[in-house]
Amino acid sequence: MGDAQPELSRLAELTSGLGRHEHVCAIYDTQEQRFAAALPFLRSGLERGQRCLYVADQSSAAPVLDALRKSGTDTDRYLRNGALVLADQPLAYHMHGHFDPDLSVRFLSKATQEAATGKFSGLLTLLGEMTWSLRERVAPNSLIEFEAKVNLFVLDHDVRALCQYDRNRFSPELIMGVLRTHPVVVYEGIVCQNPYYVPPEEFLKPNQASREVERLLNNILRWQHSHDQLRALAARVQSAREEERTQISREIHDELGQALTAIKIDVAALIRDLPGETGPQIQRRQSILKLLDEAIQSVRRIATELRPGILDDLGLVAAVEWAAEDFQARTGTNCEVSLPGVDIALDPERATALFRILQETLTNVARHANATRVDVRLAQQNENLILEIRDNGQGIGAEHLSESRSLGILGMRERALLLGGELTISGTPGKGTTVRVQIPLPDRKQPESGK
Repeated sequence: MGDAQPELSRLAELTSGLGRHEHVCAIYDTQEQRFAAALPFLRSGLERGQRCLYVADQSSAAPVLDALRKSGTDTDRYLRNGALVLADQPLAYHMHGHFDPDLSVRFLSKATQEAATGKFSGLLTLLGEMTWSLRERVAPNSLIEFEAKVNLFVLDHDVRALCQYDRNRFSPELIMGVLRTHPVVVYEGIVCQNPYYVPPEEFLKPNQASREVERLLNNILRWQHSHDQLRALAARVQSAREEERTQISREIHDELGQALTAIKIDVAALIRDLPGETGPQIQRRQSILKLLDEAIQSVRRIATELRPGILDDLGLVAAVEWAAEDFQARTGTNCEVSLPGVDIALDPERATALFRILQETLTNVARHANATRVDVRLAQQNENLILEIRDNGQGIGAEHLSESRSLGILGMRERALLLGGELTISGTPGKGTTVRVQIPLPDRKQPESGK
């Protein structure tokens, strides 16, 4: 596990929404994660008038039942009227002194039939806390065989099943078996379709290893195909976005900008033709002209932010210099630039990617770094183009780099990857952050992205 805490806020919605014929495992590292999956799963079944079977020993079940009470569920009433049934695992499954997967599945089938004949709509919610198997020393192979057969049981009955495993107490080998026998996995606050799931008709047959090799190889091919499709889609989206921004920028600059300029000229001519006045009338005329000037400047600024004309007209080197000067003028932060003596011949995709990464980085510096100096270096090294932005601010922490919500950082990485390059970010607390982008020049034999 990483240091970042999992996001559990949506887990209640996801687990309570699990439907019939679903067999799910929840692998947890903390009691908070355990409760986050178990409580909404049980509560949703009880609130729907379903009969719920909670298979666990008393020591494991008690904390969950207490937490259910504290959350406002009338747990004791459900226990009294039979809506919630607590089954001690050894009593339920060790009918012949040992754990038998087939007898255990038959027990579940019988419980389902009994629930259907009562006042409930059937045994639709089954929660199993699997730590009982450690106390009873159930053979791992028997437990995993049972989990595989539960898949067949769930398909044949109107039930949903959630099996919980404490990752700190079960061996990695057993957890691997759990992953192979559950089509859906709950982990770190996320409900995931499981690519490592092995259907029971395959898992329970002999020579399973050879079939699993075939399945894993096919999964690798499917994953790579999906990955390539997503990359191609991302490249197309980036390209379409830049095309649209360029078109909008030109329309704003050419049409709206020219219209405002014409209005200003006409208004100025009208003001000159008016009879001379003093006082408020003069101030009002000056105010009108000032507003028109501000509107024209806003239109130019918006058009430039959408797509700087200097990037298309003069190239990347001039655009980097302009961006640094603009950043320094807007923020007051000293921005030093090191550039090649001549412009570098680049295709629009590479020039745009590097410029957008520079823009995003400077925006992050202005928002978060509290820096007094930024150094920007653009250089050609061998067959690669290097862009490096270094600040002397507070320094980015590892926890921010790993956050899935850091969409700006993800976007910068993706821009570099789409062109066969890489982006690295390093930070030292109190000493600043360095963003370094390396992209191969177009004369290298790199496949063009999105084609």
